[in-house]
Amino acid sequence: MKLTSVVIDDEPHAAEELELLIGRTPGIENKKTFHDVSAAIEFLDDFGKVDIIFCDISMPEINGLDAGKILSSKCMFLIYVTAYREYALEAFGVNAAGYLLKPLSHATLIEKIDDLRKRTSLKSLPEIEDGYILAKGSNKNSFNKIEISQIVYIEALLNYIKIYTTKEFFITYVGLKDVEEILGQKQGFIRISRSVIISMRYLEKVEGNVLKLHDAPNFTVGETFRSDFYALLKRHSINPG
Repeated sequence: MKLTSVVIDDEPHAAEELELLIGRTPGIENKKTFHDVSAAIEFLDDFGKVDIIFCDISMPEINGLDAGKILSSKCMFLIYVTAYREYALEAFGVNAAGYLLKPLSHATLIEKIDDLRKRTSLKSLPEIEDGYILAKGSNKNSFNKIEISQIVYIEALLNYIKIYTTKEFFITYVGLKDVEEILGQKQGFIRISRSVIISMRYLEKVEGNVLKLHDAPNFTVGETFRSDFYALLKRHSINPG
């Protein structure tokens, strides 16, 4: 399972260099790069949490330290990447998980990623071999067996999700991102917005950004998720030109 990240740096060349290093590092995927904090927060409000935010400190308008608390709430690990040593104490004061100095070497980045993997609280994801998942019920030690082939869509409800099948629905306590990682595109599922994952098995029609699923409400593909969705459509299209 790959870790996900975003990069925030107001200097384009520095942001590009870090983005390239991440691209050469196994086990991590950079979702997007930003040149200011506000744009990154707007993206994460729509996309949801990522595992790592790599953020510069000295930036105009809102610097990385001032935005530390907000950014920490939108990732598992906040890593500052800066040319200045003197901010280290303040960085850890906002619960930063790392403080890397520019120019950043590839070896240093790999070492930090390996360290974060050891510290991560992400649980090992189950291998789906028998075509079903078990969703914990409302009572202790109670589980509902859900056939994957019958899942139409999944909707986030704060810290819960609602799994709609062809027959009924189930509510269970888990994050949508965790479900996305378990029921990925190999299983025929794709996330189309901050709060919805659909099964392509039940997709009947696409009209622009509006999706029609069998026996389900219409959904709109969120802007952040459109490139992945339309790339998937293109792979399955008989006339993708």
